[in-house]
Amino acid sequence: MNKVFNKISKLFVLMILLVSMSACTSKAPEATDISAGDSFPKFDAVDFKGKPVNNDVFKDHPVTILSIWFTGCKGCIDEMPALQQISEELKDKNVKVMSICLDTYEDKKIKEEAEKILEAKGVKYTNLAVKPSEEIDAYLKNLTAFPTTLLIDRQGKVIGDVSVGSVDDKDKKAELYKKIDEAIANDKK
Repeated sequence: MNKVFNKISKLFVLMILLVSMSACTSKAPEATDISAGDSFPKFDAVDFKGKPVNNDVFKDHPVTILSIWFTGCKGCIDEMPALQQISEELKDKNVKVMSICLDTYEDKKIKEEAEKILEAKGVKYTNLAVKPSEEIDAYLKNLTAFPTTLLIDRQGKVIGDVSVGSVDDKDKKAELYKKIDEAIANDKK
């Protein structure tokens, strides 16, 4: 019994040492979490038609729905028709639907794959390949679930909580529309 307790004690001390050493040597990136009211990180991107895009894109719309995805994400791809439908339904309210494809900026083959996916899913809304930079990378590299969807107002501020998972669920879509209507009602041009 004493030997077992001794081994467990040593293992416990070793685990505490390892955790404390890693905590001392690892530096947490700054500004990785975004909450309601925070500014979306500054970015420079190119849309899939070759047009440069940056944070100024938000200024022309009371709300932008921004979905973040990658080509290997089945849930992201399955969500695309719902986002396209939302884009069409909210066009008269000047709501923009846009997405960032994480794995396309520096890889032409993956970009071609992404373009095939978008075509197959009937996507017409803007898709971006974001240029790597410290500010946007600090946010994007720490996302752990996809798709991730944000609502952003014309000042570039995040509206409500970040949504993880597909918005093609009836309840999620209803909640999304409610937030959008509230944001449009509070829009300060």
